[in-house]
Amino acid sequence: MFKKLFYGIGIILFLWTAYLIFDYLQFQKQREAYAQKEGAETTALLRDRVDTILSEITAEGNRLADLFGSNDYTEAEIERIIKESAESIAGIQGVTACYEPGAFSDEKRLFCPYYNKGTQDYLYVGKSYDYFDKNVSGTAWYTEVRDEGAKWVEPYFAKAAQDWYVDYGIPFYYTSGEKKGRVRGTITMSFVASGFKELVHKLALGKTGYGLITSKEGTFLAHPVNEYVGTTKLGEVQTETNPVLANAYAELLAGESGKVEFAEEESGEETLFFYDKIPTSGWGIGLFFYKEDFLDDSKVLNRKFIRIAISLSFLLVCIMGIIFGKDYLDEREIWILSLLASVLLIANIFLVGQLQHTDKKVHGDEKSPPITDLTALSQFITAQHLKADTLKTAKPTPIPTGMYVERMEFQDSYNLNVGGKIWQKYPLALAEEVSIGVQLPQMSPFSEAEYLEESYRKIIEPSAAGPGYLLVGWDFRVTLLLNLNYSDFPLDKRHINIRITPSDNNDNLILTPDLASYTYTNPSRKSGLNPDIRIPGSEILESYFNYSTETYDSDFGYGQKALFEEVPVLHYNVHTRRLLLNAFVTYLIPIFVTLIMVFILIYACHKTQERQGIIESMAAFFFVLIFSHIDMRKEIVTADLIYIEYFYFVAYFMLVTSTANLITYTKDKSKIFDFNDNQIFKASYFPAFFLIILVVTLVKFY
Repeated sequence: MFKKLFYGIGIILFLWTAYLIFDYLQFQKQREAYAQKEGAETTALLRDRVDTILSEITAEGNRLADLFGSNDYTEAEIERIIKESAESIAGIQGVTACYEPGAFSDEKRLFCPYYNKGTQDYLYVGKSYDYFDKNVSGTAWYTEVRDEGAKWVEPYFAKAAQDWYVDYGIPFYYTSGEKKGRVRGTITMSFVASGFKELVHKLALGKTGYGLITSKEGTFLAHPVNEYVGTTKLGEVQTETNPVLANAYAELLAGESGKVEFAEEESGEETLFFYDKIPTSGWGIGLFFYKEDFLDDSKVLNRKFIRIAISLSFLLVCIMGIIFGKDYLDEREIWILSLLASVLLIANIFLVGQLQHTDKKVHGDEKSPPITDLTALSQFITAQHLKADTLKTAKPTPIPTGMYVERMEFQDSYNLNVGGKIWQKYPLALAEEVSIGVQLPQMSPFSEAEYLEESYRKIIEPSAAGPGYLLVGWDFRVTLLLNLNYSDFPLDKRHINIRITPSDNNDNLILTPDLASYTYTNPSRKSGLNPDIRIPGSEILESYFNYSTETYDSDFGYGQKALFEEVPVLHYNVHTRRLLLNAFVTYLIPIFVTLIMVFILIYACHKTQERQGIIESMAAFFFVLIFSHIDMRKEIVTADLIYIEYFYFVAYFMLVTSTANLITYTKDKSKIFDFNDNQIFKASYFPAFFLIILVVTLVKFY
């Protein structure tokens, strides 16, 4: 009978397990396909948006060239025409109508009005430099179009406008007279390179993805690192250590399209790079995506894996039942089943705990991803500047800020003693106008000592490496009150989060991580941490900077609530993970030793009328557990129930049920307990304990 039942249940479980495995594999494929689809669609969206803008610019430029080639206009008419043209295209920055020397009139040798839509005024380029001279730098926008015909010009730095420009230029010609057919001038449709960057930034690239646009020659027209625009070519970016990406860059320069996948050298994250060509101009675009940004939380994948493990465990139990193949199990077979069931339950508990303990999504709940390079930093600053433009407020000034932690130890469950150095770099023109200094808002109000004192100040003169700045450094030793969550102990990850804010919000500053001052900025390299720091019972996983946005329900007396709404706050983060050996030795060994001693007592007891010895023994075991439980609560002060506490609660339950079992078995006649000298309870003792722990673990972490 039992054998047939096991066969039926086994077949059902086998089919169910096969389905779960198939579902797991399909889910992996769907996640991969979704990431690929999102990347391809976003790349196509950027390509089409840029191509639409360039097509409008090209068509408008050709129209103006026809007008200026067939008509003579007065200065006022030209100003009106180029203004109307600039206003008609949303993405354009300005329009220039530029004449050859003497071609506009004999009185004005150089006539080249440029209408700037941003400032809504006119700039006469000929008053700044000789735009028609090839030997003068920054004149390609005119001379190359004049000599080579209509084209998109390589990015150049406009001296008059003091910005990087990308222009579409088209010549217009004399249509009559002895100069018929000769170039009379050019029409230039100007687009500021930062406009491309804003187009990229508005796309959904995930938390850490970014995009780039290159000219035909490979010069960056848009890149998260502002210093690359107009000055750096795609082939000059370091890709020696990544041949896959280097090959993709070469294909992008050749005007091809495609995608590649690779793992980042430092972080190990799976990355997708899509690249394509813009039809109108022949420019290249490339978008980087991190797969994790498109995929569901790892908890979904872990759940599927856990379901497979549990289903497989039940299937193995059925197989064991089939192997024994009898309706009646003897004493030896019952003990074998008890042992195998305990092993399977322990394996499942270990699996769920391991998935929780090694989960890589350690910063999934944070408001912004780690700032590990100039790309991520530039994206955040650009977002703040765009917000300022939207609100019609002044753009905040970035102040590079660094931190080096030399000492760190937990004073108790929530107070952290930290010591080290903080430094800042203030622009020289701003240093005298703002309040220099930082605040650490998390300083504990109950700390016995706080120390934050300026230790050095130096003016760094401008050089070829960059602009000058005022360098100010502080030594600090403080106690920080952290909001830590211990409910998952000992499988928890403590997130040490140090907030750094300016001394005065009225200064309109935004503190930015001084990435240039660190040799490594990848979180796993633990930048900003003394390598000799040791936190007892914990392992330091990573350190990094990131941001949060805080809104305060007060103006702190300034009378301007806008100063304290959606304020970006710089964080220095350190992630730690428990060393399980320490927690297991301290808390679990007393539990398991007690359970084993109780089991030995159960195993050794025989029929007797004496109950006193049983109760005394169980009381002694209870006090062992309760004192261990109290010690654990003294070390970890929290109002929440801690995961490891459930081991104690289940152990208490086992003590009570064991006491009841022994009292019943030793004195009274009970058919179920008298079977093989109480073997049913003995054999189910450890499987019952581990089954309850597994249920608790699943409820907690599944």
